[in-house]
Amino acid sequence: MSTQTGSTWQVRSLTEADWDDLHHVDSHAFGATAPDELVELERETHEITRDIGAYDGTTLVGIAGAYSFEIGVPGSTLPVAGVTWVGVLPTHRRRGVLRALMRHQLHSIHDTGREPVAILWASEPQIYGRFGYGLASRLLSMTVPRDPQALHAGFPIDPALRLRLADPADWKVLAGVYQNVSRHRPGMPARDERWWRRAVSDVPAMRNGKSALRCVVAEDGGAVRGFALYATKQHFDDSFGSGQVDVREVMAADGPALAAVYRYLFDLDLMGSAHLWNVPVDDPLLHWLQNPRRAKPALHDGLYARLVDLDRALGARRYAAEVDLVLDVTDDLCPWNAGRWRLRGGPDAARCERSGDEPDLQLGVTELGAAYLGGTPLAELALAGRVVERRPGALAAASTAFGQTPAPWCPRVF
Repeated sequence: MSTQTGSTWQVRSLTEADWDDLHHVDSHAFGATAPDELVELERETHEITRDIGAYDGTTLVGIAGAYSFEIGVPGSTLPVAGVTWVGVLPTHRRRGVLRALMRHQLHSIHDTGREPVAILWASEPQIYGRFGYGLASRLLSMTVPRDPQALHAGFPIDPALRLRLADPADWKVLAGVYQNVSRHRPGMPARDERWWRRAVSDVPAMRNGKSALRCVVAEDGGAVRGFALYATKQHFDDSFGSGQVDVREVMAADGPALAAVYRYLFDLDLMGSAHLWNVPVDDPLLHWLQNPRRAKPALHDGLYARLVDLDRALGARRYAAEVDLVLDVTDDLCPWNAGRWRLRGGPDAARCERSGDEPDLQLGVTELGAAYLGGTPLAELALAGRVVERRPGALAAASTAFGQTPAPWCPRVF
């Protein structure tokens, strides 16, 4: 058991004996009480040995946890800490509890030496930048009105594809599609059996009037090439059926399979619209919709990334173009990252080492986290005043090298 004192708060590792107290803090911090079925489901993926708590005397007042993930990064894969279950009691906000937890967690990840990067979904975007987390991916949400002709005539068609309803619990037929997509798109955590059960979970108390979870697959000769997980919520008005299709996840290995699944979702009987809460920013759907304006696409923040060990993180990914530059980095929370680093890399290999040379770019670790998965261009951050070019031409070269196609994306909140 490790302990550390931050301000007046003692931060220590939690154990199974702290499970009820952990949930007590989480319930108050997020303003909701989870049903027992969901709590039991979460225990299957929860890693209690990675939970930490901040104490005011003997009272647990703040919590933070992490999952041991492996995600795709540009050109490679990498073990990362999926930060989760972060919360502080309402009675102890704005008193340094969160900073003590974040510092303890990042230093512990560094000391362990396994995960050079941490990632998270932010409940409030304004919180985590000050701890070095940068916005690394974005997503689109949209609501597509029901229309058998929602997709224009130019979308791809494969006559060999057939649609079939499947049992969501039979997730093994979906796993190959997920694995195929995750090989090319950074930001998607690998799913083992535990995480697949979580992905297709259907807790009745969480349905809010919707149907049971459903699954449709697009297959060719028995080989599944695409799928959607969704539920429906019925509603009748003067137009008769105007329910909503609530789409949890859509994924496909190729364009025709993706188009076939979308076409199915957008033309279900008695439904008035299909709501997609999480679509990659470069998904072809906007190009397939006859009238994308009707879907009212909205841009949202997705994953936030934090470089825990900068040299290992930058050396682990690959780059879209050859790059050789010196970065002058600030990092108050993890001082081992601060200073000048020379990054040399390209499509095949990369390394990052300490340097005494004059810097080409000056930036904070938050900005490096934002650029890490290739979803936020360094040139965009420079326009915002968050990256300073010290050598003419370095910014354009770096922004190109850090770029990534397809765009990073994470399909689920964790």
